[in-house]
Amino acid sequence: MTSTAKTVVRDAAIVYGLTFSAGLCMAAAGITLENNSSTAYLCNLLSGVLGFTLVGTRLSANRAEHLAWVAATLWTFNLTNIVLGLQTSSAWIHSGLTILLMASLGGSLAMILTLTSAADRRT
Repeated sequence: MTSTAKTVVRDAAIVYGLTFSAGLCMAAAGITLENNSSTAYLCNLLSGVLGFTLVGTRLSANRAEHLAWVAATLWTFNLTNIVLGLQTSSAWIHSGLTILLMASLGGSLAMILTLTSAADRRT
């Protein structure tokens, strides 16, 4: 593993913080899964993609491996939702698919952004 545990936990905390903040903003705006599930899901997805993009742009090598570790750590962090009674275990298992989608989209966007900025530096 080329990523250090400290870096992985830090980056997972960044993504977790962004998705948590987006959830608080949605709750303050009155958007919930019960009254507008597609908007809540999309906002959660976009905040996660933003987090993974921020984390991914900080890396130049082994981005995919690092983001995979961050995604696994983030998914593990979400076990607290089961302990607090906020989520069922089956919903937690299904949330892994959303986290994979966030990591894939965020990592792809980070790669595109770093490629374009590297091309600008060469010219």
